[in-house]
Order: sequence, then structure tokens, then C-alpha cells
Amino acid sequence: MDAKVKNKINNIIAELNALARELDDISQGINREFKGIGAVKCASSLQSTAGKYQAVIQELRKM
Repeated sequence: MDAKVKNKINNIIAELNALARELDDISQGINREFKGIGAVKCASSLQSTAGKYQAVIQELRKM
């Protein structure tokens, strides 16, 4: 693989990691600050999205 392409992939991985961490942080904040089924659903949705980003990261690392 070309070095430029590998560098771009690594940059994308870094950005996705940052997004996944931010979603996790927001989800944890919602769980701490809010109560009720809406908060649980929202936090769960954010966790699910973070997990999907992590799956994409794993696929990119295989390249």
C-alpha cells in the first residue's frame, strides 16, 4: 500500500477514535446527569454508534 494512502487511513482511524471516545463521554454524562427511560435510550444509542465506529476502525486496521 502506498505510504500516502496508509497515512490517510491512519488519520481517519485517529479521527474515528476521537469521535468514539467523545460519544462514550457524552453517553456517560447523560447517564450521570439525567434519569428516565429517555436518558437510557439516548445513552444506549450513543454507545451503539461508538461501537459501530470501533468496528470500522478494526476494518481499517486490517488494511
